[in-house]
Amino acid sequence: MRKRIIAAAALLLAMAVALAGCGAVKQDAAAEESYFYGVNDWSGKSSTAGYDMEKGYVAESPAEPEPGAPLSADRKLIQTAWLELESREYAKALAALEQMVADCGGYIESRSEQGSSLYNSRYNARYAELTARIPADRLEEALTAAGGLCNVVSRSTDAADVTESYTDTEARLETLRLQEQRLLEILSKADKLSDVLELESRLSEVRYQIESYEASLRSMDSRISYSTLHFTLQEVVEYSIVNDPPQTLGQRLSDGFAASMKMVKNGAENLLVWLVTFLPVILLWAVVLAAVIWLAVRLLRRLKQNGKLPRRKKEQKKQEKENKPVSQEEPKA
Repeated sequence: MRKRIIAAAALLLAMAVALAGCGAVKQDAAAEESYFYGVNDWSGKSSTAGYDMEKGYVAESPAEPEPGAPLSADRKLIQTAWLELESREYAKALAALEQMVADCGGYIESRSEQGSSLYNSRYNARYAELTARIPADRLEEALTAAGGLCNVVSRSTDAADVTESYTDTEARLETLRLQEQRLLEILSKADKLSDVLELESRLSEVRYQIESYEASLRSMDSRISYSTLHFTLQEVVEYSIVNDPPQTLGQRLSDGFAASMKMVKNGAENLLVWLVTFLPVILLWAVVLAAVIWLAVRLLRRLKQNGKLPRRKKEQKKQEKENKPVSQEEPKA
């Protein structure tokens, strides 16, 4: 009996040791797997900082923000806006828009206008395209002010995030400046002419790259600090009004009748304007035509009085009578 108890205890102990060994193996495997997962995750998010033989020092790219996370205040944004405007007082509205740009601390970068020609009798509505640079912190103020001066047909804005490009350019510029300083130190200690020439050539390349990156940063700084506002101004008689589409047959009939009456009114006005515009030309041609008719009538009267016209008719009739029997004569049997 005692031997059986000892044997059972030994069996239980062996089973416990086996289970513990399996658990340890699984734990070690899990730990190893988590280690490799950690390495993979770290490699996926690892820093890209390092030194490249051709590009030099490569800066670490900033981590991408998670979706839905708020943008930090130091983001580099290039803002652009577009406005399509209408006005019944073109000259006044254009002057007010230019003054609004100046009041916001901006300036007009480009401007073009179209209008009627002196040699074109038809009136064409005036049209202007302007591009303005506005301080970035006052862009929304400028958009609101423009909406109060004119009728806004369309409005759109865009913000391009150049933070990564800006940071990368700054890092490359800093690295190039360090290279320039190091090359100058080496150049001061160089003895061989070949080494001096090679170092000066490399130094020229580095300085050219520094100037290029500095110009790129200045350009981005200008576009970041001053937003671009493109807007067009169209001269109109009536403002564009967006109405809801008619739902019932009565509304459609009413809208159609109103549109047709408006077309008739516009057509009558255009006809009246055309008649008044070309009245001198019409009168001139009427006088010329009346003079021609008057001269023709007088000439015919004189011909009748002189008897030339009746005599000519008698000669024609006589000739017809002489030719008629000859043409109708039948051969004798």
